[in-house]
Amino acid sequence: MNTLTFPVKLIVANALVYGVGFLVPPFSPFAGTWVWLAVVLWYLGLTSLLNRWIQAATKRSSIQFITAVNGATAIKMFSSLGLVTAYLVAVGGQFRVHFVLGLFAVFAINTILLVLESQNLASQEQN
Repeated sequence: MNTLTFPVKLIVANALVYGVGFLVPPFSPFAGTWVWLAVVLWYLGLTSLLNRWIQAATKRSSIQFITAVNGATAIKMFSSLGLVTAYLVAVGGQFRVHFVLGLFAVFAINTILLVLESQNLASQEQN
């Protein structure tokens, strides 16, 4: 039986990702910047909001659920593209590779959690 709620899993996973950034020697200088914290918090908030949207769609209809899941995927991908572009244009510099790889790691972990939660919601649906 799964005892942890999705928000708790999300917070724990993002806290671990944030902390692991300091433990990886080549990544730790970037992990000490406010940008790393902002990336982790951005995906924590975005994934939480998208999960609410998917939960609401689950109660309406199957097609709205599918639309919400596809929309959540598109929102996460395009916001990631926007973040990477904005960072590379505005800041660039020595941490550009760290930023992109770190963003991808946070994106992937949050997406995996969102997909697993969506699968749980779909299996609970009574249509």
